[in-house]
Amino acid sequence: MKVTNIISYTGSGLFYVKVETDEGVTGYGECSPMQVDTILQIVNGVIKPQLIGMDPFDIEKIEEKIMRKHYKISGQLLAMAYSGVEIALWDAKAKYVNQPLYNLLGGKYRAVIPLYGSSMSRDLTHEQEADKLREGLEKYSFKAVKIKVGPRYGTGLPVDLSDDARKVRKVREAIGPDCRLMIDGNSSYTYIQAVQLYDKIKEYDIHHYEEPCPYYDVDAYVKLCGTLPVPIHVGEQDWNLFTFRDFIAKGACHLYAADPIKCGGLLSAKRAATLCRAFNIHYVPHNTTRGVGFAAALHLAGSTPECTSYYEYSIEKNNLREQLLKEQFVVEDGYIHVPDGPGLGIELDEEKMERLLQVSR
Repeated sequence: MKVTNIISYTGSGLFYVKVETDEGVTGYGECSPMQVDTILQIVNGVIKPQLIGMDPFDIEKIEEKIMRKHYKISGQLLAMAYSGVEIALWDAKAKYVNQPLYNLLGGKYRAVIPLYGSSMSRDLTHEQEADKLREGLEKYSFKAVKIKVGPRYGTGLPVDLSDDARKVRKVREAIGPDCRLMIDGNSSYTYIQAVQLYDKIKEYDIHHYEEPCPYYDVDAYVKLCGTLPVPIHVGEQDWNLFTFRDFIAKGACHLYAADPIKCGGLLSAKRAATLCRAFNIHYVPHNTTRGVGFAAALHLAGSTPECTSYYEYSIEKNNLREQLLKEQFVVEDGYIHVPDGPGLGIELDEEKMERLLQVSR
């Protein structure tokens, strides 16, 4: 089986990739929707010419050819572009042998994944945020939820820790004492601000504290792990084995979350999970897309023993993504089943993709 073409589909907050082969088997992947124009240039101008004619089963050889040959392209951009293509190769391989993708990743370690409801909002009032999460709990029966705190990548900017604490209090009151509550700073705070905020909210029983400091500041996270009695969660910004190592081996986190649509794909994410096993750290793939990337991450979580924590499920509405799936993901009592069909186990509406998205052949 040889790759004959790569087709990209882009739209509002969405970047899908289709790999075609000479056997008539196709595979779908997803690139991070950040920096779409730049990533599209990399897919078309850098990755596509290298991949045509190669066998999708030769993943290690393909990665070596693309990622190392073009290492001068700034790390995460190349990794995000390659991620979608790499996932599509896995989808094609699994379809070719008529197996669900998890069987190529190590087999079905677990059939269902516990979810937490994730709010992506920073522009709602505290009352609106609380109401939104309460509605999510009623609809999906989540056992855990996560909210955003801080200004997002605001290190060095003024922050209102008291207001952030009021938001946490309001949400805790809305969801009750039994639902687990997580917070995500998205690199909002300095080390001392992160400590000060936790001191203000520790009475609200925080289940994990995600990326409070700049995502690249390993030293700050080492100090946080040694200072705060709460699990520290990082990893969604990292893009290769060496950035994984910097956090995991140095004890800079308790939960690690490499994202398969950002970190170089499924093989790279599996490497992160193996590192986590070596250092007794929980691994959970990051992904908020509720589309192709979400399905890929479910197969990753379902086949990886280290995925022992809750998996993120965005409660934000995305009509475009939902239109492109022939069948929606189903959440039952706060859990979701790993898809069992061939490949990713989902089916996209190709007619709608051609009509609703920008297509690059």
